[in-house]
Amino acid sequence: MKLKQTEEADVSIDMSPMIDMVFLLLIFFIVASAMVDLDKPDISLPAASAAKVPDDISGRLNVSVNPDEQFFVGAAPVTLDQLKERVGKELELNPDLRVFVRSDEEVPFRINKKLMAACAEVGAINLIYAAFED
Repeated sequence: MKLKQTEEADVSIDMSPMIDMVFLLLIFFIVASAMVDLDKPDISLPAASAAKVPDDISGRLNVSVNPDEQFFVGAAPVTLDQLKERVGKELELNPDLRVFVRSDEEVPFRINKKLMAACAEVGAINLIYAAFED
């Protein structure tokens, strides 16, 4: 009696779904890295024990201050006079404007005082200072 041996089929793994997943992950990370805002000024925020994460972040104008007394609206560097002008224009568009200030922990109070006075001159009285929760 002669037994027939069947041919063993080549066992292989289909790599095309894995390649598709690698390309999808690659595209995801490229898009996600492009969304990171690298234009923001490098600010080291102070820590505060009473710092809270706000629930409502709408209606804010982001202003940053670095220790070299440079002011930024968003990522654009501005002088103090340009800052006043920009805040004034934003107040005309939105009377409930809140100025969100990101001030470096090394910034002396006199510089923050100039910023507060400039905002007060144009009518912006709602300033929020950013800090890390301690």
